[in-house]
Amino acid sequence: MLAYLPFLMSANSLGVICLIIFLGSTIIFTIPVFATRGGTQLLWTGVVGFALTVELAIMVLLVVLTSKGEIFQ
Repeated sequence: MLAYLPFLMSANSLGVICLIIFLGSTIIFTIPVFATRGGTQLLWTGVVGFALTVELAIMVLLVVLTSKGEIFQ
């Protein structure tokens, strides 16, 4: 058992929770991208894209482990 997360009912509900978190963090993380121009905007886009990719990979891993039963409710 990797973790005990009693608030998770299923992988489906965890997927919805992760989607809401991902959409919220996308909005918050992209504020600097829209606030700058030129090369700085390109740099911010790369940083935000990398951060969101890492966040998404962790969330997908958590949902897969929950659906396989590795993380119990």
